[in-house]
This record gives sequence, structure tokens and C-alpha cells, in this order.
Amino acid sequence: MAGFKTEITKFHYKSLKGFWGVLFGAILFLPLLFLSFFYYIGINFKNFFYKIGIFKEKSAGAKVICIGNLTTGGVGKTPVTIEFCKYLSKKYKVASLSRGYKGKLKGANIIRDFNGILINNPELTGDEVRLIANSANAKENFAVVTSSDRIFGAKKASEELGAEVIVMDDGFTNRKIKKDISLLLFDVNKFTGNGMVLPFGPLREPLGEINRANAIILIDKENTQDSEFKKIEDALRHIYKFKGEIFRAQTKPDYFYNIKTGEIVDPMQILRTYAFCGIGQPELFYKYLDDTLKMCTPRLGTIQKRSFDDHHTYTKSDIQSIVNSTKHSEYIITTEKDAVKIKPFLDKEAGSKYCGKIFLALKLKMNIDAELILSKLDFKTGKTEV
Repeated sequence: MAGFKTEITKFHYKSLKGFWGVLFGAILFLPLLFLSFFYYIGINFKNFFYKIGIFKEKSAGAKVICIGNLTTGGVGKTPVTIEFCKYLSKKYKVASLSRGYKGKLKGANIIRDFNGILINNPELTGDEVRLIANSANAKENFAVVTSSDRIFGAKKASEELGAEVIVMDDGFTNRKIKKDISLLLFDVNKFTGNGMVLPFGPLREPLGEINRANAIILIDKENTQDSEFKKIEDALRHIYKFKGEIFRAQTKPDYFYNIKTGEIVDPMQILRTYAFCGIGQPELFYKYLDDTLKMCTPRLGTIQKRSFDDHHTYTKSDIQSIVNSTKHSEYIITTEKDAVKIKPFLDKEAGSKYCGKIFLALKLKMNIDAELILSKLDFKTGKTEV
């Protein structure tokens, strides 16, 4: 059975299957429902105190764009954050601000300044932060800051780095920092799951809070038909009374690359494969992988796969266990997020192979029009209009 966190996610999105899955859900039903009741009360009290002014949001010292979500699991905040940073950095000094989930750093930290990466260890920064820092090139240069205290982190970005715009990777439910634009992301295929708040459901806040967002971005990961989009848009407008803009974005496979060397690999040469990942939606990654390879080559055999919990911290024994499981597979494929965490193990080996195996990552492409979204929301910094 997969890890506990993975099973909880299945429960949230009604995807438990088989005898053991149903039994797991039945055992957890009442305890999770009980805890959700108190979580619901606590969240509503917090938001009420902000509404009447007892709690107050604080300025970051720069314009803040929040890329957030209302649900748990992998919605796509990090690639959207990267695309907005890339676009905005053409005109402004931009810094991404992340909590640094699963990273070991304390306080506020500059992971990348406007000259390059300063902290190059995914165990310290967290996998998603490392991915953001890797994505900035000379033409699209932006800083990367982490801090569990978002105000402290934002001040570091604006005062020490001179950032004019801060793009928050996550933080919609963090009311302490004042946002100029809040973008709320939903996965089209999962939407709100069972519609309940944590821990019984996937919602971090009740759905009534969506109107704090300026816009909603519906992330399509599976070539969803227009009719399905229409159903969700109608629900947002008529059931949840959302008044802001609604946009679409799509995630698609892009290319394979050698994790150790960075070299792009022709999929035609990839035959028998073994895949693993530690992300919020492992089955979607395997679907991307299988569909991509089927289009490119008549592969021999099927994909063997192994799933870890989201944000899994890999050890040398994990990597060795994966290698030992791949007797008939030369290629071992994972996600970009997992790639940054296993690369240090691969770097210690001479040559492009690790114990005779080649580790690849499947890069995904986020098709999103940051320029259109910001123009629709009339984003300005006070200096130059985007």
C-alpha cells in the first residue's frame, strides 16, 4: 500500500479503490470528520477577525502577486510561479517567495540573487524552491527567497535585494501579508474533491473564501474538453458566486533530459523503462510518461513504477533500491521535482550512468499567458505598466 499521505489524498478525491482502500476510508471517516469540524470553526474565526479589522494584513514593501490554491495536493503553483517570474523579470526586479517546504533552512534566506544561485542544496532549500532557482536564466533573471514568515521574507526581498515585485509560491491562506493580486489555482480534473475542509477533505479554507481572489486559473493536465471547463466555470459563477476573472492554463509533456548531464534525450532511444516519483499526483505523471513514449517508439515491455509520498526526501538506500528493481530497464525516469533531489547522488558517480542505469527527467511545459492575465487585472507597480 502507498504511504499514508497518499491514501489520505485518495480519500479526499474519492479515488480509494479495492477492499483495503474502502476499509481505510471507513476507519478514518468519523475521526477526520470530527477534526474537520474544529478546523472549520478555527478558519472562520481567523477570517472573520481579518474582515472586521482585529487582525491586519501588513505591507511587504513591494507589489505582491500570490499564486495560491485552496486545495491540498499538486495543483501546479510552482510552474505557474516560474512563468510569472519569467515574464515580470523582463521589466522589473522580481523575487519569488516560498515557504521552503521540506527544506532545512531556518529564518529568511536568499537562495538566488540577481547574479546567480547562492544556496545549491535541495535538502536545505526544498525541492520546489530548487526548481524555481534553476529556472532563472540570464534573460529571465529573478531572485528566489524562502521564509516561513512571509512578511520577514518579503522584507528581505524588497529591502536587501531591491525587489519591485514579489511572486508568492503559495500563500493564499496566509492572511498576514497584503497581496496586490491573488490568483487561485484549481486542478480541472480534481477541482474541490469531496468539498470538505481538512482533514476530512482537501480544502484549506471553505469555498466561500474564493472571492478574496482576483482571478481563478483552471489548470488542465489531461486535455479536458470544453464542456468540462464550462461546468466548473458555471459552478464558480452561480454556486460559489465568484466575481473575478477566470482563466485556463494547460500542462503538457515537453522533453526528456539526462539528470546528471542536462543533455536532452531522444525519446526514440528509450525502450524498457522504470519510473518513480514523490509528487501529489503520481498517476498523472505515469500517464504523461506512458502516453509520450507510446507516441515516440514501439517500446519493449511496460513501465515499472514506484511511488513515494509527496516531497519525499530520498536517501542513498532509496536510489540503490530503485536501481536494484530495474533489472531489465536501462532508463529510470522521474519528475523535475524529484530530479533536483536525486542529482547529488548521481553527481558522485563517474560518467553519465549510475550503476549502469541512466536517470532521466520528464520536463513539463506550462502553457499560460501571464501577460494577458496581468493586463486583464490592470497590474501596475507605479513605474511601468506590464
